[in-house]
Amino acid sequence: MGAGKTTGVVALGVAVGTALGFYVLAPNVEGGPAAADSETRAELSAESDRADLATAEGDASDEVLSGLAADAVGDDLADRSVLVLATADADEAAVDDVRALIGEAGGEDAGTLRLDASFTSPDSGDELKSLAAGSLPAGASLSEDRLDPGYHVGELLGQTLGSGRDAASESDRAVVLGALGNAGFFADGQDDLSSADAVVVVTGGASEGDGDGNYSTRFVADMATALDATTGGTVLAGEHGSAARDGAVGLLRADSDATENVSTVDNVTTTAGRITVVRALAGQLDGDAGAYGSASNAASATVE
Repeated sequence: MGAGKTTGVVALGVAVGTALGFYVLAPNVEGGPAAADSETRAELSAESDRADLATAEGDASDEVLSGLAADAVGDDLADRSVLVLATADADEAAVDDVRALIGEAGGEDAGTLRLDASFTSPDSGDELKSLAAGSLPAGASLSEDRLDPGYHVGELLGQTLGSGRDAASESDRAVVLGALGNAGFFADGQDDLSSADAVVVVTGGASEGDGDGNYSTRFVADMATALDATTGGTVLAGEHGSAARDGAVGLLRADSDATENVSTVDNVTTTAGRITVVRALAGQLDGDAGAYGSASNAASATVE
């Protein structure tokens, strides 16, 4: 082997040895791969600590507010009846707590209507529109301008369960609820339902979808809008994700006409959110609407 080749081989060996010593024998030297990994782990740990702290602070606030919730709502709903309508993905504890706080505020219980997942499925749209058209209470009608399944179903339920001079008869109510129930659109264990002055729709977080939302969240937003148009007022209350662009609350808030009439709350799984729901219901009955909660598209944290 010539001197040049020998020198080259030795140089290559030195270079390889240096690299191995850097990455294997001394992995923690400044600038090494372990240093980057260590920095990443530190950042993840810090983020985890911040998330844990935020959760703990939220839990502590909820615990404090829970003891003050009844005083916070006073008798805001005295002698007013409220229907709780829950979608299939609604948090059960939140639904029960909303209903309980309505009672604390003096509200009369018009019942809780729990919807089956099929209710907001695109496969059910045509059937629901057909049922709506075929089981309308006497004197009721459906919009000829808004043909969305969610809107027509909202009109149907609003005119069936709403109170006032044009309230549906018990027999008409039985026909509508029977038709929807027999078709499997209600979850098991429905409460007895009576006429309601106002409605709160409790839903979950954002459903996955493309563009400005998928069918199910659009259905819920449309239904809430129609319920508001056919009752004394409606509040759409969801979990934090519901205020995202493709969530039911987010879709409704993106509609300037709807936001002038329907109130929305995006933190219903918190005590503060449920207090806001009750206050918003009282505001609806007085003709006021607002977008409340902790999301960036909320107008304020609660009813002022």
